[in-house]
Amino acid sequence: MAIPAILAGKRIAVLGSASGLGLAVVRAAQAAGAEVHGIDGMRNFEGLAAFYRADLSDAATPEALAHSLPDGLDGLALFPALPDAGPADILAQGLIAPRDLALALGAKLAPRASILVRAAPMSHHWADCLPETRAAMALRPSGIAGFVTRWGLDAEPARAPRVAGWAMLGFAMAQRWRWAARDIRINALTPASKDGYLPPETSAARGHDGARGIMDAAQAALFLLSDLSSGMAGANLASDGGLSAQIRCRHDGL
Repeated sequence: MAIPAILAGKRIAVLGSASGLGLAVVRAAQAAGAEVHGIDGMRNFEGLAAFYRADLSDAATPEALAHSLPDGLDGLALFPALPDAGPADILAQGLIAPRDLALALGAKLAPRASILVRAAPMSHHWADCLPETRAAMALRPSGIAGFVTRWGLDAEPARAPRVAGWAMLGFAMAQRWRWAARDIRINALTPASKDGYLPPETSAARGHDGARGIMDAAQAALFLLSDLSSGMAGANLASDGGLSAQIRCRHDGL
């Protein structure tokens, strides 16, 4: 399917440009007419206008990137690959690094620019987990080890991507008007999984291969990065093949 040129003339930076959903967003954004700047530990797409090598485990990286990236970017998409490692690494690279890059770079973006973060699918546990989510939103690198212990992630490491995703969603909502004086907005995108793949049940229900979820989420990201979403701030767009709706329907008996 042809991608409309809704990012023509835009300069977009993508954190996580080498793999997964980030790479899919890079390719889609270029096809939509954007000049794309990639940020990752390695380069994996030759169509980038510029590439910035970054170690997301280093707490100094977001500030260094903010100094290196050009002024006047029209969009910042924050989709770093979540490492196959422990909760501490997932929180450092999937929460603290993208959050701090948004805060450090926001003032350098062009008027009417868009910041986009990755959330995690909502569930009926959201309200019960608000204390944990608030603590994650305020997490600093020096506090990661204590956070992992305090909230039991050492015993349930599989929860770490959800903790990071919900904290990024909370961050987007809380920062909805931070840059409003320059009409810069921040929103969240929820894919079906951390890498965008549809889970088997969702894939079967829709009659699509699981990989279809990656492109669907990438195209939703194009909308949020484009001027078409200029009226949205602090919003969450679920491009998860109906997974969020399925969770809510099961919980609420709809």
